[in-house]
Parts: sequence; structure tokens; C-alpha cells
Amino acid sequence: MSARTLAEACYMIASAIVTYLITAMAAWGYPQGGATIWPIGLVAMAFVMGFGFKPFLVSWRADRVGRREA
Repeated sequence: MSARTLAEACYMIASAIVTYLITAMAAWGYPQGGATIWPIGLVAMAFVMGFGFKPFLVSWRADRVGRREA
């Protein structure tokens, strides 16, 4: 795995962690809405991971093409 692909993977993981922390802080700050905040936060986390998947896939494919030519 090259640095480009590793950076994309780390970005996906970091963005999921930040989304989780934002959701946790929102649920902590408004405990009455915790039952609603958590499902919405998990859906948001899935979207964030989904949006990061295409750049990860593009960099992974570029690395594979580069290895074949080398």
C-alpha cells in the first residue's frame, strides 16, 4: 500500500472518528434527544465513509496500475 492509498484510508478513519465524537458530544449535550441523535449520527458516519470510499478506490487503482508498469 503506497503513501497515497494509506493517506486516503487514514482520512476515512479519521473522519469517521470525528463524526462519532461529534455525535457523542451532541448526545451528551442534549440527553433528551439521545435516542434520535445516535441513529442520525450513525447514518451521517456511513455517508462520510461512503464519500471517502471513491478517492480511496481511485488511489488504490492508481497504485495497482503503477505497480504493473514498474
